[in-house]
Amino acid sequence: MPDPLTTLAVATGGAFLGKFVGPAAEAIGKAAWEQAQQLGARATAHLAAVGREPQPVEPKLLLPLVQAASLESDPTLAEKWAALLANAADPAQRVAVQPGFAEVLRQLSADDASLLTKIYAEYEWSDEQPPRLFDVDYLSSQLKWDATQLNLSLDNLLRLRLVDALVTAVFGPAPTLRGNTALGITVYGEQFLKAVTPPTS
Repeated sequence: MPDPLTTLAVATGGAFLGKFVGPAAEAIGKAAWEQAQQLGARATAHLAAVGREPQPVEPKLLLPLVQAASLESDPTLAEKWAALLANAADPAQRVAVQPGFAEVLRQLSADDASLLTKIYAEYEWSDEQPPRLFDVDYLSSQLKWDATQLNLSLDNLLRLRLVDALVTAVFGPAPTLRGNTALGITVYGEQFLKAVTPPTS
């Protein structure tokens, strides 16, 4: 359903939020409702593709997820919201969807999501070898982004603890990023990426 504050604005003839959004309040509520319906349809389709039906999702995860996803305009991020809902509703529970994942996804830009996916796509892990680390120069050469765009996204991923920076051989708080700053994905980041990827089996 539409965001509660938008609903209140419409119900009171714009006396509350209507002061900020004016006549657009009703249109915003309708658009959010339609987005939420599309979200449910896409999540159901993801599960149907692996032969499963959705199960109920805990309200503390479902409500913030649907509320944030219903306001998403970027198609790439909208698909990640649908995948997150599908994994949360998956009866097989192949991915541990944490309540905080919805808040993390809400704070990602399309650039952030692309960067995180790029890091994870080349991330290697085995019992015999440690995970591969990436430095800022390598990512810059691969993505062809300017320094501001790359550093802004990296700072956000570091802030959200989806990646970590290696400073003097110890992982810790985000440093000033340099070309040779080593970066690795965190356990939380790995689980988050699995949660925003549609189930495949």
